[in-house]
Amino acid sequence: MMNGNSIKRISVLVPESPFIQTKLRNVKHCLAVLDVVDLMHWWPGTPHAPHRKAQKVRDIQRSLDWKRVAQIAAYLLQEELIDVPVLLNKYFKDIYEPKKYEPGREWPPKVPKVVGYERSEYQTFSNVLLHVNGAKLEEINKEGEEKGAANLVFDQNSANLHFSVIDGQHRINGAYFAVCILREKDPNAILKIPAEIFIDLDKIDAPPRHQAQIFIDVNFYQKKVDRSLVADLFPTARGGRSPFDDKERAQDIGRKLMLEVGPLVGMIQIPGVKYGVSDVVTLATLNSAIEDVLASMHTFGVKSLDDQTEFLAQCLEAWLEASGRKHDLELSEKLDPENVTYQGRVLVSFLALLPACISILKKKKITFVSEKAKSELIKWISGLMTKAKLLDNGKFITKNEFKKNGYLGAGGTARFRNLLWAAAFSSGPVKRFKQEKIDALAAENKAKVNLMSGL
Repeated sequence: MMNGNSIKRISVLVPESPFIQTKLRNVKHCLAVLDVVDLMHWWPGTPHAPHRKAQKVRDIQRSLDWKRVAQIAAYLLQEELIDVPVLLNKYFKDIYEPKKYEPGREWPPKVPKVVGYERSEYQTFSNVLLHVNGAKLEEINKEGEEKGAANLVFDQNSANLHFSVIDGQHRINGAYFAVCILREKDPNAILKIPAEIFIDLDKIDAPPRHQAQIFIDVNFYQKKVDRSLVADLFPTARGGRSPFDDKERAQDIGRKLMLEVGPLVGMIQIPGVKYGVSDVVTLATLNSAIEDVLASMHTFGVKSLDDQTEFLAQCLEAWLEASGRKHDLELSEKLDPENVTYQGRVLVSFLALLPACISILKKKKITFVSEKAKSELIKWISGLMTKAKLLDNGKFITKNEFKKNGYLGAGGTARFRNLLWAAAFSSGPVKRFKQEKIDALAAENKAKVNLMSGL
């Protein structure tokens, strides 16, 4: 329960919009920043202070994913959380532990003992959407004050006060969790989060119809941006600092391959902004494949950003030259619809063989980035494609043949990748073998390369 004066006044802004439906024009809403600890007192969870009424959860509240709550806290703190179930029980038991009349919910929640985090230089998140009954707006009309300034006023101890969360309950609980942990070291720590607050959008005893519709609009109808568009922005957001990890290094390399170096410049797709060439690998897919092979390059001494980019560009060049399909774009701005050598599933499968490419050059003592290395790789890949029966009159098989062989659809990428690995060091054709034999050869060849590279 709140101590002292129970009347709360919060400075807010009241935005205007010409797009609100006429019947809802009179519904007030405002923008504010709220102390997350205060919000956890006002919000009627299950059960919740100041009014422990379990039935209040039957409104728009969603069931909490406690692992996600912990991940948000770890992100804000920028540290790995240890003994997460114990911490959750410590800080949320008094708020969420079920009572005997609340069957069906287990406590404490079953989550991993250790929860990691995504690195960030500026830990923040978008505003949460709240609904409140029992509050009013007092507009400020003082001379010199910006139009739209107001106070949100409510009695924190009133039985008529009813907060609910339309969107953002995981962010609120995660932020509260983070502040509780932070207060173990800094008792005065405060976190204020941005919020958009709707007032009396639904009546207190009525079904939360409008709140439910807003939740659907935000979480179902509004499409997230394409992963490739986000991947393109990561290096820009970092500025001049070095990458934290392999994920960020892969983003740097992918961006250079998209814009500066190698045979895919101007071709790699960012679907969200219609950049690149249709049927060519997307930036997000390429970055993921690069991340998977960075450890091998580093182990074999290919460590700098430029060296890694040049080597990857050389390997991609060798793959396309060996496929006999590299020059398809010289006659047209579009790929031949039957050309699959530039597609994500194909290039990702080939890039998985990067440790094998390195081991071959190392065994023959050839400088990794050189014309001799490129020629050697073209020769080796051509032989690999022949043994895998992927060439038809010197050209990589058509999309139709690729599909007939089962390399599209469920499990297709894994089968194709294993075919390449099986053929990588085979002395003869491998396509004639049954899938079980191909899978076994692939595992054997990968093990040999991993042993050589110490992975």
